[in-house]
Amino acid sequence: MRVETRAENLWRTLIWPILWPLLLVQAGLVVLCVLAWLVMWQSAMPVQQAWRALTWLMLALLLGTSLIAATFLLLLRHRLQRWEISLGVPYERLERAMRQLHKELPPWLKSRRLMADRAADSGPVEHLEVLLDGLETLLTRFAERPHVVQMMERLPRPAFIAHHGCLADANSAFEQVIGRSLSEIRGLDLQYLMRRDDNDQGDAYVRLHDSQGAWWTFRLACLEDNHEHTLGILEDVNDQRQRLAQLTLSRDQAREESRLKSSYLALLQRELEDVLQDLKQHIEICRLPEQHEDLRERLADFATLVANLSGPESPDLGDLSLAGDDTGAAVSSVSGHARILIVDDGPVNTMLARRVLEARGLGVDTAESGEQALELAEREHYDLVFMDIFMPDLDGVEASRRWRRRETEQAVASPSVLVALTANASDADRERFFAAGMDDFLSKPYRPQALIDMVERWLPDALRETPR
Repeated sequence: MRVETRAENLWRTLIWPILWPLLLVQAGLVVLCVLAWLVMWQSAMPVQQAWRALTWLMLALLLGTSLIAATFLLLLRHRLQRWEISLGVPYERLERAMRQLHKELPPWLKSRRLMADRAADSGPVEHLEVLLDGLETLLTRFAERPHVVQMMERLPRPAFIAHHGCLADANSAFEQVIGRSLSEIRGLDLQYLMRRDDNDQGDAYVRLHDSQGAWWTFRLACLEDNHEHTLGILEDVNDQRQRLAQLTLSRDQAREESRLKSSYLALLQRELEDVLQDLKQHIEICRLPEQHEDLRERLADFATLVANLSGPESPDLGDLSLAGDDTGAAVSSVSGHARILIVDDGPVNTMLARRVLEARGLGVDTAESGEQALELAEREHYDLVFMDIFMPDLDGVEASRRWRRRETEQAVASPSVLVALTANASDADRERFFAAGMDDFLSKPYRPQALIDMVERWLPDALRETPR
């Protein structure tokens, strides 16, 4: 079978319909000129007149041929204009289709370059090339758009797509639940495949009947569009209930463990308090050496930790690290009107006190020894200092004496408030603290609220300026 090429089709539909009548006219004109010449040749016309008549015949033939050619060109131009005008309608349809496709693209795939405007001086061929280029780009962008069917197939949960209430597509998980292939259930009504569960409240629960005759209950989540398409995802209610039961059980176990730990810590706190009380009485009666005083101080620090852990106002211990340098001193970056320094060689108690005070918006620095405290005092003015009494090398009493001596030498306008932290708060010890320049004392073990109360006593304006 012979297939016509585009050139043959254009010749047959556009050029030949106007060419063959003009060719007939041209042939008739030539025949007339030949007949006229034969008539004049047979007549007894002189040779000079014969050649003059032949010249006129040739001019007439040339003029007729020119008129026929001009007529052909005019008719061809007219048909080309009509053909170009007739192409405008398909071009407009193609442009409308491309605009509609462009609207269907997701926002992140749209581009103004996809819908280029036609140039004023461009011909139909150039315009067609522009439209075809834009169409190819649109098709490429459409290939990059999200494919719901492919994503649905990768879902681990049963999912399906319905059209006008009938199943159109489903993933392999849905086929496993139904127990039948997609080709067997495609086109079936959804009400036939799944039924509403009357035992549960709400219309979002359905039951599916598998090939073994068992019923499965699922929670149905549906999404619909404007073309009667429905995307449904099924979630196993039994699996949900099992996970919820496991979470509830884990929560109850955690609560029980927390309650038991709190009980154990409270019991340990009571035992430690009794031990500390007995140790204090023995020290006062027997006047034990200073090493036993240090032991009692360490036990008091441990009792403070247990009291803070077991109490209802225990701070968050999620981060037990202290922000400090290699020397053990930690300088806070919180800027405020009141600055507080905690001097204690016990890192846990220092951390607890610092977190309690920083939670109230106070600027807190820490030091592990009296030497570090005096070094910090050279760089920063502190409104209140919590000074531990029993520390290695330089204890709290001697550090307080040097602190007051430095303030006297430098003529400090507002001296710092020095508060002793000690487990031994007898009358003799208090006189020793006050003689060293201390203003107050806080007995160990202490609650976090005791620190706040001490700040409110000596720096009442500091807590008023900080948000609670």
